[in-house]
Amino acid sequence: MEQVDEKIFWIWLSQIPGIGARRFHFLIEYFGSANQVWLAPKNEIVKLTSSLGSNVVHKIINQRNDNTLDRIKRMMDLPEFRIITLLDDEYPTLLKEIYDPPPVLYCKGLPIKNHQSSISIVGSRKSTAYGRQMAEKFSYELAEAGITVVSGLARGIDALAHYGALKAGGNTVGVLGCGIDIIYPPENRKLFSKMEQEGTIITEYPPGSSPVAGNFPARNRIISGMTSGVLVIEAGQKSGALITVDFALEQGREVYALPGNINVPQSAGTNKLLKEGAKLVTDVQDILEDLGIQREKDKKDQVPVQLDFFETQVYNALQEGERHLEELLKETKMDIHKLNAVLTMLEVKGIVKQMPGKIFIRNWDA
Repeated sequence: MEQVDEKIFWIWLSQIPGIGARRFHFLIEYFGSANQVWLAPKNEIVKLTSSLGSNVVHKIINQRNDNTLDRIKRMMDLPEFRIITLLDDEYPTLLKEIYDPPPVLYCKGLPIKNHQSSISIVGSRKSTAYGRQMAEKFSYELAEAGITVVSGLARGIDALAHYGALKAGGNTVGVLGCGIDIIYPPENRKLFSKMEQEGTIITEYPPGSSPVAGNFPARNRIISGMTSGVLVIEAGQKSGALITVDFALEQGREVYALPGNINVPQSAGTNKLLKEGAKLVTDVQDILEDLGIQREKDKKDQVPVQLDFFETQVYNALQEGERHLEELLKETKMDIHKLNAVLTMLEVKGIVKQMPGKIFIRNWDA
């Protein structure tokens, strides 16, 4: 009963506006427990005004009432989500090691699998077709190898990273910058629903918390903190993914980057990371080796064999990534009717995928 009571007080203290992870841990260290913060004489809390600020001190004092605890107890009994703290076994093991681990996490979906290695995949929301394909490919192959894939449930690279892991039947964790009961961005509703059933969704923000801009940098420290390394698929010069990289470096995590087309702005950040010493990744084995995992080569790693001369020409033209129809016409020197026929056949075979705007790309899982 004592442990359950302490958990209630952890949730109470963490939900007080202005009490972030660092102030929370400061108070626990100062008073000895969250329960003792609740029981502390008013004058003892007022003494901390210089450290916490008068507004936070007043909120701590004013929110010490039975109605607040009753609300938290009801919240703990809700079936829609579960609440875990640093006191619980399910709390991500690696996340405990960072400087300011979130004291409380709100969770939906499957339990967090602490026995598995984990890698986070991040990148641009305004990603290219190539970036989205690579996010899905690397995530799929990592999950297939038994690695938990962590990302931020955002548009672009994040969403494809989750889809790739789910497609492989593996484990994936999405970290929100808002309350567990809020779907953001709203167009990811289908992904959220799938994650609730087959993956895991977590956040440090209480239910009802809006996705305000200031929440996302703090969210990023969790994405990097609960994994062994961060793989950046695409990132512009000012991409939020680079904030995750900064946290990863502070936390002693490995940073991986996929090289990109120098003419594409979404590659500027990743290519800069490679110049600064990030580990260049062109194959999932580059990451698995660091984790001490060997993966057998399978048919997906081999060039398709049932291609005629013209199909091989187009397949080779797509070796460097996505190509517009006009570019393929110049490279293959076919007439438009022949090229369209070849592309149609490659799509039927599942070897090439057409993207919006008459752009074509190799299908990585062909």
